[in-house]
Amino acid sequence: MGKRILSSMLLLLLGMVIFTFLSGLKVEAADPVHTVSSQETVESIAATYNISAEQLMKTNGLPDGKLYVGQKLRIIQTAYTPSIYQWAERGKQIGNYAKSFTGFKKTAGEETPIKGFDSSGLIHWVLSRQKVPIDRLSVEGYYKQGMDTDTPKAGDVIFFLEKGSSKVVTAGIYLGGNRFVNSGYGAETVQVRSTTEKYFAQYQAAYKTYTPKGEHVVQNNETLKSISDNYGVSVDTIKKRNALPTDSLMQGQYLQIYSSPLYPFYANQEASYDKAYDVIKYAYTLRGFTYVFGEYDPMIGMDCSGFIYWVMKEQGISVKRGSASDYYSLLPKLKDPKAGDLVFFRDTDLSQEITHVGIYLGDGRFIHTTKNTGVHISDLTSSYFTQKFESFGQVQINMD
Repeated sequence: MGKRILSSMLLLLLGMVIFTFLSGLKVEAADPVHTVSSQETVESIAATYNISAEQLMKTNGLPDGKLYVGQKLRIIQTAYTPSIYQWAERGKQIGNYAKSFTGFKKTAGEETPIKGFDSSGLIHWVLSRQKVPIDRLSVEGYYKQGMDTDTPKAGDVIFFLEKGSSKVVTAGIYLGGNRFVNSGYGAETVQVRSTTEKYFAQYQAAYKTYTPKGEHVVQNNETLKSISDNYGVSVDTIKKRNALPTDSLMQGQYLQIYSSPLYPFYANQEASYDKAYDVIKYAYTLRGFTYVFGEYDPMIGMDCSGFIYWVMKEQGISVKRGSASDYYSLLPKLKDPKAGDLVFFRDTDLSQEITHVGIYLGDGRFIHTTKNTGVHISDLTSSYFTQKFESFGQVQINMD
């Protein structure tokens, strides 16, 4: 009996030693985190850890070489291997970039690492710096603007609503596994939080996506053939789903690969004219392209009327190059728009005239281009556009 007890004690002691040793190994094996200090660069930090600058940037979702004092960067020694599907990879980069601002201060109404973030400011900074073209909105605005998803992924936005209502309390960047990055709710700094915390468990969680499954962003030197081979979807199918007028692609175009629309606001809407859906599909591919006053070529940049001109022209619709005011004067006005009609705004530059135009998508959304964001989708119910709205214009097949 004594030997049996002694053996049991030895086994227990051995187990404790092994557990302690393995736990230590696990801590040792965790990815180190580097906190950025003044004067450091991506290159100097990468050299410190003997990794490439590209790997450091990809691991942390850095959109460029700009760093901020206090930013926390994960250091991974193993080779960076991107996901084959860009939507998943972009989501991970969004989440990793959000995490890098852990510890930055909460500041009401702010949206930059220098001044701090409120919850909506953090969402805007992270998504816009990851080239997701969005307006600067409140958390309620982001809740209206995003697309519902029942299968949230890293990089989506998590919202907390009062139970039994749609009132949004706060929001953050979802990381997966019940974790998310949030600025300030129950803390004074940006933190990685959990939906199981007392602060958040009392609310109803909802998820919205801005990087839908199936979205492919065209890279330099990619062709329709190479993208087709990558996803196993035919060239003709990709062209049809994006209403591409030719086989030529532009770097930065967003391509829909799968059958469901990326932003399905028009899906159940009546079309204003035969090519309305194709106009919208093609307009979607230009999200994120820059704004340049007086221009209409996506590779140079487009102003709001130049965007309308380019999209219509590329879809074979005869239209003169004009201003927002010119298009306003051409089109009959209506109260009940259909998908593909135009929407006009007054006094967006203090001139008291028709100064802005976009393409109506349905469900209160429209696509347009602005100086700060480039081509993107906005909501007519936002406070700014509600104030500036003038009317809808009924598009004819021939706008010449």
